[in-house]
Amino acid sequence: MNPIGKTTSRCRVAALVAAVLLAAATSHAQNYPNRPIRMVVGFPPGGFTDILARQVAERLATPMGQPVVIDNRSGAAGIIGADIVAKAKPDGYTLLMGHNNSNAIAPFLYAKLPYDARKDFAPITFMGWVATVLVVHPSVPAKSVKELIEVARKTQSKLLVASSGVGSTQHLALERFKIATGTQMIHVPYKGSGPAVIDLIGGQVDANFDGLAVVLPHVQAGKLRALGVGLLQRAPQMPEVPTIDEQGIKGFESGSWFGVFAPAGAPREAIDRWSKALRGLLASSEFTGRIQTLGGQMVKPNTPEEFAAFIERDMARWAKIIAQANVRLD
Repeated sequence: MNPIGKTTSRCRVAALVAAVLLAAATSHAQNYPNRPIRMVVGFPPGGFTDILARQVAERLATPMGQPVVIDNRSGAAGIIGADIVAKAKPDGYTLLMGHNNSNAIAPFLYAKLPYDARKDFAPITFMGWVATVLVVHPSVPAKSVKELIEVARKTQSKLLVASSGVGSTQHLALERFKIATGTQMIHVPYKGSGPAVIDLIGGQVDANFDGLAVVLPHVQAGKLRALGVGLLQRAPQMPEVPTIDEQGIKGFESGSWFGVFAPAGAPREAIDRWSKALRGLLASSEFTGRIQTLGGQMVKPNTPEEFAAFIERDMARWAKIIAQANVRLD
């Protein structure tokens, strides 16, 4: 065969290989998903992150055509679970129900993380918030944020404020509050919201910035007093409680957010399929109503690009707060 014939033959083989690969990729996209999908949750069963993930899994198994299996890998404020997903095969079959602790705050708290929060994940959809609520023990002589500031100044740093741990969203909300108001309070870290709230109800500490889902039943029972909500609009679960923003600390917004991620490099077809399904959930009044009943604040349906932009803004906000408060974990 002459050189021209050999070249032509090679071109035909290359074209055939390309056609086969394209057909395989198209088939993969059309058949996705063709096996169960694992959704990793970096927190124990029973918490809001876990509950949200299970609500998603229950409702999307049918439209996705495959079961969504929840895999709880708790530890280090969600970092362990996030690391598992960051290192998972990027094929669309391992996802993360992410949390701002692991995906926006941790990079500025820790000198070293086992993953890169920006480069190792593909954001899919922002699912919602649990707002922080400033609550006090009924014995504290304050019925508003302004009155609590006055109490803090009069008691000269003797107010004890609980949190679920150093570097938690509750702790950082306290630090932001102190910076914004020029007050000093004593931070008392606990190993989780549960023990912190128990001691607050018992009067061992004076106040807490904790999740609405955690404190709502205790506020309703009169065991705690809510002074302000860390949203820019009032929470529908406690509309009588003003926001911290409307009480003079402008722009004060604090809470835990949740969203679905895939490992970086996951097929765009898989990301788009999940984005469409999750946006459908966020447009469902039945789903959003259920999440609000559990204490969550929902968001409008959003694209992967919109979620990525939100994360960047949130990272910038937390980086500033953590630097100002000089909070570091090693």
